[in-house]
Amino acid sequence: MRILYHHRTLGDGAEGIHIQSIVNCLKQQGHEVRVVSLVGEKTEFRTSQEARESKWDKIKSIIPQPVYELAEIAYNVKGKAMLMKAIREFKPDIIYDRYAHFSFSALWAAKKSGLPLILEVNSPYSIQKRQWEKLYFPGLSKMGEQKIFEAAPRIIVVSTPLKQIIADYGVDTSKVTVLPNGTDPDRFDPKLDATPLKKELGLEGKTILGFVGILRSWHNIDKLINILEEIDLEKHNAAMVFLGDGPSYEELTAYNKKKGNEKVILFPGRIPHKDIQRYVAMFDIAISPHATPYSSPMKILEYMAMEKAILAPDMSNIKDLITDGETGLLFTPDNAEALKSRLLTLMNDAELRARLGQKARQAVLERFTWDNNARLTAEMAREMVDELSK
Repeated sequence: MRILYHHRTLGDGAEGIHIQSIVNCLKQQGHEVRVVSLVGEKTEFRTSQEARESKWDKIKSIIPQPVYELAEIAYNVKGKAMLMKAIREFKPDIIYDRYAHFSFSALWAAKKSGLPLILEVNSPYSIQKRQWEKLYFPGLSKMGEQKIFEAAPRIIVVSTPLKQIIADYGVDTSKVTVLPNGTDPDRFDPKLDATPLKKELGLEGKTILGFVGILRSWHNIDKLINILEEIDLEKHNAAMVFLGDGPSYEELTAYNKKKGNEKVILFPGRIPHKDIQRYVAMFDIAISPHATPYSSPMKILEYMAMEKAILAPDMSNIKDLITDGETGLLFTPDNAEALKSRLLTLMNDAELRARLGQKARQAVLERFTWDNNARLTAEMAREMVDELSK
């Protein structure tokens, strides 16, 4: 099939990994794919620095937020023009659109050209932006999102709660498929020797707890530090490593230093994605202290691919990925005592950690690969193309 893939992102971080992985897997499965976006057709990983240096991110940084929201709507004129040009040149069988705030250009182009369309939804932006950003046109945002979801002929969402959010808009959920994020297990070697890095960081012989992600206030890292103090990591010959930077990095490192935890709680900063597995290889326990309710956390899938024992909140979207007691341990969300209890269970039981890790990687191999996601997406696309040709 010939698939026209449209997105309106900078192509960095998790979204860049998702886009590149799906596009590359579709190509490897024999499909022709053309990418249409403001950052071009490049489908290689973009670093955050490359994204920050892009002209579109520079424009975003200087535009007042109310104007930027209106610019998101105005983008659809540009987006439709780019898509129609690609349709004339590439002659696709179907359009695949990664949903963005106020973005309906792909729906517009699909209707104009008579092509089927699949909408991939990773976040309900009218909700996300109200929670974490200042949204100047919330009513317009919600109405636009509902109209886009109603108009899309088929929708792929990354979690069960996200499907429910779409149902709450009154959208027919028979056209909505839950397809959690994936990973590439070949990129993550659970047998990787972590001894040299442990030695470099002064962590030899310790039970290593770990976290990977952007350090934001809602990750509850400060609360986790307090729990780790109660546990007394030195007493258990353990250490905690937080990998990543972000808005809360300076505040958290200062807080950690003030409490005198620098020997047992480390903040190495941001690690390039290609090097992440070297650090995750050190972990005996991978902790996700908090999760956005509708997300499909890619870092959890990478922990699973690395055969790590995972501790995560007991939430519907997390249960899309982890079966409690089989491929990880879940704790009652926002409950410090529950997290502490289950963490101590893992710290004190190496056999349990090993069993959970092995089962987690097996689940990835069977269900959570980008290759599998691309295959299921292509099957859906083929059904839509065949129905249109009848």
